[in-house]
Amino acid sequence: MIKSPEDLKNKRITVMGLGLNKGGLGVARFLAKAGAKILVTDLKTEEELEPSLEKLKSLDVKYILGRHREEDFINTDMVIQNPAVPHNSKYLKIARKHKIPIKTDLDLFFQLCPSKNIIAVAGTKGKSTVSQLIYHIFKEAQKDTILAGNICISVLDILEKINPQTWLILEISTWQMEGIKDYKFRPQTAVLINVLPDHLDRYPNYKEYIRSEKLIFKHQSPNDNLIVNYDNEETIKIKEETGLPIYWFSAKKKTKPGCYLKNNELIFQSGEFKMTFAKISDLPLPGLHNLENILAASTVGFIHNIPGEIILKALKNFPGVPYRLEFIGEFRRIKFYNDTCATTPEATLAALESFPGQAIILFLGGKDKKLNYENFGIAIGQNKKVKKIILLQHPDYDASLKIFSALKKHLDPEKIIQTSNLKIGIEIALQQAKANDLILLSPAAASFGMFKNEFDRGDQFNKIVKNLK
Repeated sequence: MIKSPEDLKNKRITVMGLGLNKGGLGVARFLAKAGAKILVTDLKTEEELEPSLEKLKSLDVKYILGRHREEDFINTDMVIQNPAVPHNSKYLKIARKHKIPIKTDLDLFFQLCPSKNIIAVAGTKGKSTVSQLIYHIFKEAQKDTILAGNICISVLDILEKINPQTWLILEISTWQMEGIKDYKFRPQTAVLINVLPDHLDRYPNYKEYIRSEKLIFKHQSPNDNLIVNYDNEETIKIKEETGLPIYWFSAKKKTKPGCYLKNNELIFQSGEFKMTFAKISDLPLPGLHNLENILAASTVGFIHNIPGEIILKALKNFPGVPYRLEFIGEFRRIKFYNDTCATTPEATLAALESFPGQAIILFLGGKDKKLNYENFGIAIGQNKKVKKIILLQHPDYDASLKIFSALKKHLDPEKIIQTSNLKIGIEIALQQAKANDLILLSPAAASFGMFKNEFDRGDQFNKIVKNLK
């Protein structure tokens, strides 16, 4: 058990996976400042990791890059596993064989965090929006609140800002929950937004992925809060799977206790208490999926005794989340939206539903996560709003091949334009678009190959759009 950063001083620690999303960067920086003897190892090269390495250059850190070495997982006191590293990695197996403890940044964080006021948000899609909505509501209520987790904000970077009264809003992925199974993670409030097919390149089957999402409430007690989507076919099963009391949220049915939509009004009900706190016209975010996100976050606000008028004020002032149906700008009366974090077919279909009545030129394609695109092809073929498809192509983009195969069965092939260059794709989209049309980046696939990650894909899209002349 690590009780303070001083317990890490002079410990030999191998950090497996530095990456570019700040999790590995945060733990390496924290350990270096604590006086640990750190070796960072990553399959990426020095050139690929340059942005992260630049931020560590003033610290005493050793590196083995472009490869892993077996001895670095034996001659060490601890291994820190980055969430992107598969749990069945042969190097982690070597560490286990030699009884070397394997930890994650979250594991260290929870051992050192002085606050137990943790609100954790999990689910296939919507985690970032719900996390930031909750944060916005708590800040509007003037509560001491910090946001961190699977959103490019390392938990260890914000540790020193936390006191026993601080509320921590934590977005958490299945990979992170798998990494802290032994810790028996128990958030005071858990939110499970939905479970949909995703990451099947990392899990043996969908059933195992579902099990991982449900780890968020596995160790909760009846005194904790569990908030679950009533409208999702996997999460509704939880009422039969656990004896925990549940707050529900629903955009389709009256549910209690929890938040629901009725006659275009948002209502919270628990016991004898019932309150209409917002109308559909008050909400800043488009789409049914965002309505579900708002209902989930509002439920968290109510069960933590935040008044309805404060919740409504926070909802009205919410600026939105970058890379998630983010409005980038308008050029020649054509609007551009960036939804680069839509890396599953379901997320892209939800994005399309957010723009009723508008003609859309849609950017698709990327790397496959072993997802099925057949139903996606049917849905796109039936969607009369989709004017053209710009399909991104790259040697690593196996999802693009699956998408093309599914689309051509249900769509005129002339509607599909393939390109290996994002800038050229945007130029083509502009040629095809008319005033009041919408150009939407919502790829339905991962980004690796053509881009570093989905955020790099989104940044490049934004840069090209903002430089249009």
